[in-house]
Amino acid sequence: MRKKLTNAIFILAFLACLIVPAVFTNTREHQISTIDNKLLTEWPGLNWKLKTNTRVEEYLNDRIGFREQAIEAYTELNDKLFHVMVHPLFMYGKDGQIFYKDPSYIKGYQHMNTNEEDLDSFVGFLDKTDEYLKEKDIEFLYFLCPDKKTIYPEYFPDSIHVNESNPGIIDYMRQELDNKDVRYIIPDEELRAAKEHQVVYNKLYDATHWNEDGAFIGHELIDEKIQEAFDDVRPLKRDDYLRLMEHRDTLDVAKFTIDDTIPHYALIKDTSSDMTSYLLDSMMFTDNSFFSHFSNPESGNNRRLLVFCDSYFGNYHKFYQYRFSEVYFVHWHNYKYLQYYVNLMFPDMVIFETAERCIAGEIIGERDEDGNRISTIDFGGIYYEPPYLKTARVDAVRAATSEGMYDGINMDSSGNVAYVLTEIRGVDREDRTLYLNINEGETAVSINGYLESLDGREYDVYANLGSEQWVECDYQYLHEMSIESGMKQFSINVQRRYLMEETITLVAVAQDTHEAYLLDDLEVRYSE
Repeated sequence: MRKKLTNAIFILAFLACLIVPAVFTNTREHQISTIDNKLLTEWPGLNWKLKTNTRVEEYLNDRIGFREQAIEAYTELNDKLFHVMVHPLFMYGKDGQIFYKDPSYIKGYQHMNTNEEDLDSFVGFLDKTDEYLKEKDIEFLYFLCPDKKTIYPEYFPDSIHVNESNPGIIDYMRQELDNKDVRYIIPDEELRAAKEHQVVYNKLYDATHWNEDGAFIGHELIDEKIQEAFDDVRPLKRDDYLRLMEHRDTLDVAKFTIDDTIPHYALIKDTSSDMTSYLLDSMMFTDNSFFSHFSNPESGNNRRLLVFCDSYFGNYHKFYQYRFSEVYFVHWHNYKYLQYYVNLMFPDMVIFETAERCIAGEIIGERDEDGNRISTIDFGGIYYEPPYLKTARVDAVRAATSEGMYDGINMDSSGNVAYVLTEIRGVDREDRTLYLNINEGETAVSINGYLESLDGREYDVYANLGSEQWVECDYQYLHEMSIESGMKQFSINVQRRYLMEETITLVAVAQDTHEAYLLDDLEVRYSE
């Protein structure tokens, strides 16, 4: 009888282990796992396709009840009993150091994914960006953030070997950048020197980034370039910050118990205002995860800084927001919008930052069996509409006014081009007058349309916002739309606070002869 009861209890317990987790399966949408910091698989629906069946299996593996608790318990037991890290994102190196263990990260350490074609394409993008910005008298700087494995290779596991016959990503990037005119900073030597007397990457906490002591060294190097370009920007000084030490008991992006103390720099006097919400809903993005915007009338200058960054720089606007009149931080995934942002924000300097591990994991990316890149990041064939030539001759030709809002085609009297305005946001339009409510409405005014060449020539479209302030009306993302549609798309984007009661002049410039044709004059007037 006792044996039967024991068997029954065992069977019931076994069935409970199968049924209870299934009952508590997480079926909510858009869930992120706190144990491995990933978006959980969404329900694919049911059909007989093998691919869908695989997705169902992935869905159940990700969302089965008590998954995270089981992984956490298993991870903690292995750590406490055997000092073995079985975490899906991280691993132990020597002396208890924690490192990222993404496959592309490890391949980067081994010099096994230094794909020269992709790196050449990225350096070509940086070179083209530098040339475009120089034509607009805007300073440009590229910054490459080294990985922890690059600065502390002596702690990486001995079981992972380096192919010394291949160049590393940093070495190859430095070699190629030296052949260009692009100003750049790769602070690997400075960080290795600094680690002799201070910790620049934490032993445990945040294994994927430098700590704030390391970050300050990097931003001091940037400030040297800033001081060379602008004598009215206040230097970056350690005295402007309190250096605090803070305790951390878990990893930064995952549940794993640690005991670590990290440095934190707190700005003592911040005279800036957080304006992140001002443009957020009016701007175009691929990724707005690191967008921030600060304004500081007390900076003592009228300088604007635009920074393209990833998580290495995402929180370090505090090193700039009190020193510039305006500071914008956007994710570098928005590289196709760089020209759009430049003409929307009028920066004096653009910084483009990427982490070494992002170059290995995204810019290089993986390839399929046929050798095609799987990554959606592609810097090949980057397009910048050339800045307006002040020497271009604007013919005294005005387009005929169309009836209605957007349903007519305006043609210049020479018959060279035709254009259509398809959308106007942020202002009301009556014929050639734009009525702007300076107190209400969208924070960015956008005038969109397309241009048709009637003489077979290629044209660029520009807008004069008054006071000889010319902006380009095209950029990479819009250029791709033009290729897809077969029509030259154009877009004027202006922050509402920059618009005065003035005339916006829209012109088309022939790419071969630089002859400019007046498309329209749009008068801006204030309204209540």
